[in-house]
Amino acid sequence: MADLAGLKGNEAAAILFLGAINETMQAYGTLNSSPWTAESFGADDRRAAALKEYVSHAVGFSLITGGMAAYIARGKMATYSILGGVIITNVYLVWLYRRASRRGRDAGSSNWANADTGPTQTARWAKG
Repeated sequence: MADLAGLKGNEAAAILFLGAINETMQAYGTLNSSPWTAESFGADDRRAAALKEYVSHAVGFSLITGGMAAYIARGKMATYSILGGVIITNVYLVWLYRRASRRGRDAGSSNWANADTGPTQTARWAKG
């Protein structure tokens, strides 16, 4: 495996592993906002389907970019470290978003953002 800023073997692989985890997290953050948002707004079918679609995009994106990084690194330890980081993080985040979606459905929060209940909180605060 090529040196990575003077690091070799397991040291460089550990940095690649952490980098793969970070990039996978960034893909989810960019494409999904947060599990809190999924839980708070994901109770209706349309939003749950949209969440599933964006989670799929994040998984695909992170696998493609992780695969590219593993190919570029071209070392057994680097490849395993990068792909291991991507896969472990994807498994965790898919579980987390599925749980958030389920909790949103259980809470029945489908109308929270769309409820037409009169003046907004901002308007009420403005009135004093």
